[in-house]
Amino acid sequence: MSIALYRIDDRLVHGQVMTAWTRIFNITKIIVVDDATAKNTFLCDVMKMAVPSGCCVEILTLAEAVPMIQSSGASEKAIVLVKSPATLRGLLDQGVEIKEINVGNVGAGPGRKAVMRSTQLTREEYDTLVGMSAQGIHIYFQMLPEAKSMELDKLKF
Repeated sequence: MSIALYRIDDRLVHGQVMTAWTRIFNITKIIVVDDATAKNTFLCDVMKMAVPSGCCVEILTLAEAVPMIQSSGASEKAIVLVKSPATLRGLLDQGVEIKEINVGNVGAGPGRKAVMRSTQLTREEYDTLVGMSAQGIHIYFQMLPEAKSMELDKLKF
């Protein structure tokens, strides 16, 4: 399996936005990595209904996701969706190779600061992204494929 995109989006599988990303990369599989979501059968059912046609979805815990992502075979193109930088840090710590991270929607909440429209981060999340960037991972913020992107190092926190 070839991973075309690692994306942080707290909505995970989400209608119009997901359709745009799957179309641009010709995605056949969506891998959602989120422990709480994977354990919630209702949320899993809702997400499976929102998947664009032509795609299958796997909703996995971090531990379940690692061997799937590391499996070989280029017949499928996939997107890995997570809610937070910490999950991607966990994948990296388990030996998953990540070269690029797309940051999309991350909603408001306590301790969050707006870094872009529709993207708010805590200091810890920002520092996690900076740490991954220091490892040579390209990190950029972009809501939709046709929207202008912003590099992590251009943001002010």
